This record gives sequence, structure tokens and C-alpha cells, in this order.
Amino acid sequence: MRRTLFVTSVLAAACALAPSAAAEPPADPALKVQAVYGTEQFPMAGVAADITPCGGGANLATITTGIDGSAVYPGAPGCYRVQISTPVGCSLDSDAALEVTSVPGVTPVATFRFRCA
Repeated sequence: MRRTLFVTSVLAAACALAPSAAAEPPADPALKVQAVYGTEQFPMAGVAADITPCGGGANLATITTGIDGSAVYPGAPGCYRVQISTPVGCSLDSDAALEVTSVPGVTPVATFRFRCA
């Protein structure tokens, strides 16, 4: 009985003195795409955006906005070109492609504003 209590107390002390394992914080996304419509800027779900490097090259990903009108690309920091697809019945208030530069700790937002009938 004494031995069990001694072992238990030693283990408890070791656990109390051991450094706790800290979880790695999630990495910042490389960029965020936001799609809105109307003067009130209501969020638009289901808008697709192609992500490519600024210097050209193959399509890195295609992301689609969710119910909140936004989507994130979890790539590494760098320069990205975001090409948005215009939904049927809507027109875009800006260029269909924007370039954004991502740096560690800062997530740039490419916002696209639509007018829909």
C-alpha cells in the first residue's frame, strides 16, 4: 500500500513539473476572398475564384465562397492573382482579377463587389 501511494505521488509530481505541451497555432491563410453584392454588401455564397502566382503559371487552387461570402486559400506567403467568376445575372463593379501579396501574420483580402438583378 505504501509503495503504491509513493509511486502515485512521484508520478503526480513529475506530471506537475513537466512542461505542458503547447499546441501549434494554426498558420495564417495566404489570402482571403470576399464576395458581396448590393449597396448593403450582402455576402455572396457559391462564387468561385482561381488562385495563381502573380508571375503566371498553373492554377494553384480554386476556392468557393461559403455562406458568409468568404473563402480562404491556405498557401504560403507570396504574391497571388485572384480571378473571380461572375455569377449569372450579376455584373462586377471592378476588375475580375486582383493581385494581393501575403506576408506572415497578415492575411490580405481580395474583395469583389457585384450588382445582381
